[in-house]
Amino acid sequence: MRTALAVSGVALATVALIAFLSLRPNGAQVTAAPSASGAKASTPAISVQVVPVAAEAFEVSVPATGTLRARESVELVSELSRRLIKVRAVEGASVKKGDVLFELDVADVQAEIARLEVQTRLAETTLKRQKSLSAEGLSTEAELETAQAKLDELYAERRVRGVTLSKSQIKAPFAGVIGLRHVSEGAWVSPSTPLATLHDTRALKLDFTLPERYASLLQNGQRFRFTVEGRSGAEHGTIRAFEPAIDPGSRSVVVRGEVDNVHGLLPGAFARVELPLKVEQALLVPAIAVVPGADGRRVFVEQGGAARSVSIEVGARTADRVQALSGLAAGDRVITTNLLRLKDGARVRVLPAGAAK
Repeated sequence: MRTALAVSGVALATVALIAFLSLRPNGAQVTAAPSASGAKASTPAISVQVVPVAAEAFEVSVPATGTLRARESVELVSELSRRLIKVRAVEGASVKKGDVLFELDVADVQAEIARLEVQTRLAETTLKRQKSLSAEGLSTEAELETAQAKLDELYAERRVRGVTLSKSQIKAPFAGVIGLRHVSEGAWVSPSTPLATLHDTRALKLDFTLPERYASLLQNGQRFRFTVEGRSGAEHGTIRAFEPAIDPGSRSVVVRGEVDNVHGLLPGAFARVELPLKVEQALLVPAIAVVPGADGRRVFVEQGGAARSVSIEVGARTADRVQALSGLAAGDRVITTNLLRLKDGARVRVLPAGAAK
């Protein structure tokens, strides 16, 4: 009995050993493990929606800052160094062109003119006598020429004194309003002495600057609106001229507008300008598609089933769109959804318009 049990145990052990050896990796019945490359699943494409870029007419309101200036403005000075004997200018008063505002002491000039008048009459008599003697052959040609030259010299000196006399009256060069006066009667004035200011404020000029990218859109006659500190309402003006060159320092163009001063605006005031400009071929993209970054702004463009990161320069904005000044072309398909999941080169699948994102 014991011998039979021992034989049975050996038989069972033999069967178990044969089964174990048959399951080793080198055995015929061992199944190979799957490779790592086969186990790795391919990355699925990201579902996105796109908006095609098209060139279209677009009106942009360009902001700018500027300064109001009087239509005409001048600091009155004397051309002569003389004593001031009469002040007719009244601060804040309106004057007409040609009104006398200041008078200088020219008593010595008037005396000189009187002396020259006497000498001129004598020279005229002498010349007349020389002509009579020359006609009778009693005077030489040289004596006649000397008399004529003396009279011409006296005429010239009288004209010089007349110019000095005219400069003794400082007149208004244009109609306007007298500003603050800086001198009083009896003061000694010279060409470096400011007497007063004169401003024509019936109309004003408004000078402001625009970025150079808008220079080609400027035209004389364009209307604009502006506001100034201390006034709630908006004023309006018209572009009259602009510099035909770009300032290399600020990369901007200087624009001059004209403003009808019906509300008593003051020259020198700071103005905030809004100038509407029409861009005939503007590329607009949805504002939501623009991704800001440390190196500027970018958008993702769908190309051949992949997302491509494109750097753009932005211009004007509306409530929901942005003007792309560079980086894009008409026909590009800008991605507008799943932007946070995208990176350059990522596979994308374009959904039909209106499909669930």
